Amino acid sequence: MNSATPRLFILTSIIWRSLAYISHTNVSEIQSYNQKQQLSSKVPKKPPTPPFPDGPCNGRIVTIPGEELYKEENNSFLNSNVLNLFSSWEDVVLPRRNVNVWLPREYDLQQYLEQRFPILYCHDGQNVMSDSTSWTGRSWRLIGAISRLHEHSLLRIETPPIVVLIPSGEGNFPPGLNQRHLEYGDFVVPTSQAHGHFVARALHPYLMQRFRVKKGPEHTYTIGSSLGGQASLQLVLRYPEIFGGAACMSPCFQTGTIAAVVANLVKKYDKVDDCQSLRSKRIYLDNGGDVDETRVPIFDILDQFTMNHPGFFWLDTQLQPTIDAMRWTLEKGNVNFAYKKYPGARHNERAWSNRIHEPLMHLYGNMKQYID
Repeated sequence: MNSATPRLFILTSIIWRSLAYISHTNVSEIQSYNQKQQLSSKVPKKPPTPPFPDGPCNGRIVTIPGEELYKEENNSFLNSNVLNLFSSWEDVVLPRRNVNVWLPREYDLQQYLEQRFPILYCHDGQNVMSDSTSWTGRSWRLIGAISRLHEHSLLRIETPPIVVLIPSGEGNFPPGLNQRHLEYGDFVVPTSQAHGHFVARALHPYLMQRFRVKKGPEHTYTIGSSLGGQASLQLVLRYPEIFGGAACMSPCFQTGTIAAVVANLVKKYDKVDDCQSLRSKRIYLDNGGDVDETRVPIFDILDQFTMNHPGFFWLDTQLQPTIDAMRWTLEKGNVNFAYKKYPGARHNERAWSNRIHEPLMHLYGNMKQYID
């Protein structure tokens, strides 16, 4: 026998033993890793914390020209309204504006091309996504928040929703009357009715036809802050067959809207889960303001030096009575809603950006996976 043969045999034996050990170790490690993953999936997770990323976060923006949305055939409310005395009335009540639509990254991925997506309508759309377009220089950063929640597997939906950024009206017409205040006004105000009709009867059908949007109120939600919170709840009240939930941050509720909630809740429905009833909806409310010894600071360095407009430090405290009235009405009506209080928080976009994940979790979150 060649003298090299024993050495070759020994070397081969060592190699085979090493491979067997490595193989066994890899299998054991893989099994251990899988077991840890299964255990971790059952443990509630904490959400990512603000600040959230600014901008579209790997999604893409599609701009819908106002000319496409404010066509005469789309505005049956204005065409049939007794106030339509002049051909220019449409532009007076709802001045034309472009609407941006955010499509999540998944919308264009191959595995989702046959899939439809939930949709979220945002009031004051210019303040929702990007700091550069916000009145104050700080946006809600909603897109950053919903993207992070999805990345952390905290949503019960498979993909982030399509997000519609509806800009509020600007300027004053008639003189002395703020256009935004008119569009997001009390329930009985004709301009707020026109705004709701536009979103439900012009914008929503347009987007349903153009994009892959899931149909049904359980897939269609709305969100807003201040008067935009009131406008969001009004959409659910006026068009319950379309909208299944509303998130209202620091909402400015007026008496007509509270009365409309009462009217909805005293009405008798054929079924407990009738989509017409607020009892079948997802409702979220929150606000900041003074609480006991915790006061909203008159001066906040982060607002004064980093924002174009620091907001109104007193407003969340001032809004508390009508928020409490709305809460009382919902509680007496046996509506399952969420309310969160943020002591000392101001009434501005930076404050809302610091808690934007809370309303999103209420609308879309997998609460079994969530630690508050």
